[in-house]
Amino acid sequence: MNILLRCCCLLLLSRSAFATARAVEDHDVVMVSGGVSGLFDTERVPVVMLDYRFAKQWKGVQPWLGLSWATDGAVFAGGGAVYTLATTDSAWMFSAGTGPGYYERHQGDDLGSHLEFCTFAEVARRLSSEHRLVLRLVHISNGGLTERNPGAELLMLGYAMPLP
Repeated sequence: MNILLRCCCLLLLSRSAFATARAVEDHDVVMVSGGVSGLFDTERVPVVMLDYRFAKQWKGVQPWLGLSWATDGAVFAGGGAVYTLATTDSAWMFSAGTGPGYYERHQGDDLGSHLEFCTFAEVARRLSSEHRLVLRLVHISNGGLTERNPGAELLMLGYAMPLP
């Protein structure tokens, strides 16, 4: 998992074929996605996620907020920063983001703490009118702040659209 995230980050840092993306038409963006948690585990749990990305940005970095809920009751709410690069025609966007959040497990996996960090890499394809289809790989972990730190991986497919 860490190798995949590192490769995605290296890809984002390569500016030869990409330009720093501005926010989608300078509007805030909302994304709804669904997928599975426990990607590399024997038991996979369905998850839904709602993201909000602010139009304000600095050199391709913009703030985001996210809320996810798994069918086993686990909830993650957090936010942070996301960096985006786009192909020169803006048909494809590649993003990497990270930030802290609050995790409540209910019947879900014990990740070791209520304070967890969400790190993700994603690729998005423009559909029309700046709407995008997004494939996202997510890792949630407490970063070793507690003795228990199993982490969780999620694979999500989402739909992002600019707000008026």
